[in-house]
This record gives sequence, C-alpha cells and structure tokens, in this order.
Amino acid sequence: MSAVIKWVGAMLILGAASGLVWLWLAEPAEYKVTPQGAILDEQGAKGRFGVIVTFVVIGMIAALLWGLLAGMQLSDRGWVMVPVFALASAAAGLIAWRVGVVLGPPDPATVRDTTIGHKIPQRLAIDTASPFLVWPIFALMGLFIAAYSTGDRGDKGARHRDEVLGG
Repeated sequence: MSAVIKWVGAMLILGAASGLVWLWLAEPAEYKVTPQGAILDEQGAKGRFGVIVTFVVIGMIAALLWGLLAGMQLSDRGWVMVPVFALASAAAGLIAWRVGVVLGPPDPATVRDTTIGHKIPQRLAIDTASPFLVWPIFALMGLFIAAYSTGDRGDKGARHRDEVLGG
C-alpha cells in the first residue's frame, strides 16, 4: 500500500509542478485600457483560448507519463488501480489549475492606476469541466499501456485451450 501512496503523492506534486509550467507557458488574454475602459480585442480572445489549450496539453503529457510509470510499478495490483489513477490525476489537475490561478495574474478588475494604452493580463481561467477530464483519461491511458506492455506473456491461453480440448 505504501507504493500506491508514494505514486499518488508523486502525482499530486506533479500537479503542482504542472501548474507552474502552465503559468510559465500560458499567454493569457490582455485587456487594453482605452478611454472607454478596458477592452478585450480579437487577439486577446485568442489568448483566452490558448490558456486552456496549454492547460490541456500539459495535462495530457503529465498524466500520460505518470500513468505509464506508475502503471509499470503498480501493475501487480490489478483493476483496483483504475479508480486510484482516475482520482489522483483528477486531483492533480485541480491542483495545477489552482496553482496557476493563485500565482498567475490578478483579476483585471482589481488592477488600479492604469493609463490609456496599458495592457492588463487576464487571470488564468478554465471555464469548462472538459479540460479537467483530460488528466484522468490520459492517466488511465498510461495505465492501460503499462498493463498491456507488462502483462503476462506466458502460455496460459494455450494451456487453457488444451485443457478444454482434452489435450
């Protein structure tokens, strides 16, 4: 059981590290301060989508690698690992999101002392649940690949066939 706890802990730490990577790689939308107030132009809207794509790609890579490595080490535990992998990776995705939000740019509405032409980055945000589903899906994909690649390649199927056929 301690090996499972270590791998779950590793995934949670990987979630925090992924949040830092997301913060580093994401290029958030920028509001431009105008005489009418702060506006988000078309280029800024692209940044909003890019933040989500960056989160998804980081989650795919982190969860798949963790799923592969943890799956190889925990392959003898059986199907019980499926919910463990799903929950650990989902929690890591939530941790990554919170790290990015807390350490990222502040809410533009709270920024004071701006001048016309000044650009204010938008807070890192994920506004749907689907980017969070990437984490468990890819962790389970890694587990599946690990289980398939480390599976027993013995002749159990041939022995069973011989027993059934009477040979």
